[in-house]
Amino acid sequence: MKGVAGVLRLPADLEVWLLLGYVGVVLAGARLVEVLARAHFARAWRLAEGGFRYDPHLDHYACPQGERLTLHLVDPEQQVAVYRAPASSCAACPRKAGCTPHDAGRRLYRPLAVWAETAVGRFHQRLALLMVGSTAAVALGGFLCWADRPGSALLLVAGLAVVLRVVREGRRLWGAEDRRAGDGWPGRRRGGQG
Repeated sequence: MKGVAGVLRLPADLEVWLLLGYVGVVLAGARLVEVLARAHFARAWRLAEGGFRYDPHLDHYACPQGERLTLHLVDPEQQVAVYRAPASSCAACPRKAGCTPHDAGRRLYRPLAVWAETAVGRFHQRLALLMVGSTAAVALGGFLCWADRPGSALLLVAGLAVVLRVVREGRRLWGAEDRRAGDGWPGRRRGGQG
């Protein structure tokens, strides 16, 4: 059986199934990397607030002792807002030793960007995209190597599906980078037409 009929014949050889299994495991691992990084980011934010409550209407934090942490500065490059309590309040607080080592008062950093817009988020998204892209190379390489084996078309289908996902995710990631570098409108660059 040569040609298309031989390529599409099932059941596939063991090597083909093992390679497809490897592709599936790496794809699941890429998704897991993103999910765990996102969960870690949210947990770190919750732990950093440590009992402090944010009031979005008044734009301040309230500490467990009732003191207000007001907006001190906004750092657009780091995409954080810094809130600070008065040093005199913190110096007299019975919880100071467990709350802050600073003599200038407790500081809290509130992210102004969602996880996907932070440098850490972009890093993990690109790492996951690299993992997904590597599976496309493995699947397509397996197809080229074992094109005459039964079921090898499954590798071709898997490789092409992953390539489409990489292209879609890559466009989304780098499109977000373009929007952030521009004036906030998709497809337009700063200082000109899109």
